[in-house]
Amino acid sequence: MPRTRLSAIFYLLLVFASGILVGVVSTHLYAVKASVPATAPRTMSELRSRYMTEMQKRIPGMTADQSAAISKILDDTKKKFDDIRREERPTRDRIQQEQIDSVRTVLTDAQRPAYEAWRAERLRSQQSQKQNRAKTTSAQ
Repeated sequence: MPRTRLSAIFYLLLVFASGILVGVVSTHLYAVKASVPATAPRTMSELRSRYMTEMQKRIPGMTADQSAAISKILDDTKKKFDDIRREERPTRDRIQQEQIDSVRTVLTDAQRPAYEAWRAERLRSQQSQKQNRAKTTSAQ
């Protein structure tokens, strides 16, 4: 059954219309997702501020005394987490040093200087990133 010229035009228009429809829908979906701001807090003080603001908004009738008590609870919790991090730091450092020593034993004498240079470069990069984060945090 040969297709007529009219049916060929109809199918061509159908293909173009479906392409336009898909383009419009995908553009709309992208625009909606792109317009949603990234609201992840960058610092602990920002996180704490948002937490307190959200709590005061969601829990009606919170008094200033309750807010102060909750603030103290948050301070105590932060101190406990800081203590845990401080206690586990030597263990993490020991494990990392074991890894470095193990890698050194696998490498040849000719490869070790390149490994040490690479490690020094990584340490400098990490320190630079840490300093940049500290600057960003203090600027906010």
